[in-house]
Amino acid sequence: MGGPIRFRSRQPISAEVASPCVPVTPQVASRAASTALVLVLALALVLIASLPASAAEATLIKSGPRSSGAVALTFDDGWSSGACASITKTLRAYGAKGTFFVNGNNLRLQPAKWRRVLKGMPVGNHTRSHKNLKLESSRVVTKQIRENEALHERILGRPMLKVLRPPYGAHDRRVRRLAGQLGYKHTVLWNVDTFDWKASATVGSVISRATNARPGSIILMHCGRRTTAKAVPAIIRHYKARGIELVGLGRLLRADAS
Repeated sequence: MGGPIRFRSRQPISAEVASPCVPVTPQVASRAASTALVLVLALALVLIASLPASAAEATLIKSGPRSSGAVALTFDDGWSSGACASITKTLRAYGAKGTFFVNGNNLRLQPAKWRRVLKGMPVGNHTRSHKNLKLESSRVVTKQIRENEALHERILGRPMLKVLRPPYGAHDRRVRRLAGQLGYKHTVLWNVDTFDWKASATVGSVISRATNARPGSIILMHCGRRTTAKAVPAIIRHYKARGIELVGLGRLLRADAS
């Protein structure tokens, strides 16, 4: 049936043909590393953008640094524009500053008068209608802050400090986070309370508590009772005699590394 079958011998395959790899030069390696780095950075940016908004939480502040050599008088609510007018008149006479946290609902009742009363004085956010923010929904908290800010800027014709003083000092992480999302850097409380809102408060008791403070202190008072207005001159004289400045919150907090 024919002769034996002969198999044709195959030529050996060279290494160059067998290997699909391309020699890696230093230039190629550098380009690959750069591309990988760009991809990693892009991914990091996406992840950062998707982080919870708690990263923007408005920092809780109760006082400024002792090194500031100053204290901040703060006045909440604005029950009476007349009492507030007396306070700001006294502050101007002594070349001092106070920071005012007037509720928007009070502000809108006498816009022209409040514009005169608060001229040249720093203002912060105390919400539109003095609600306990811890007890309100996130939607209401956001609305209270936004509406109060809008009212102030429309009536006073200038931006307010981006600091929130929650009514009653009531706050939690959720409230601070919501404030942070609205661009507020600080949630500001106090370390000295004069209790001037109490019916039992007297001019003497307000002076005694307000002057029991160190440099860096944030002193809480209210812009409504005549008792407070009558106490302010003595409070200012006390600190001036000791070389301690009375400044707005913005200045006090700028001195704070936080």
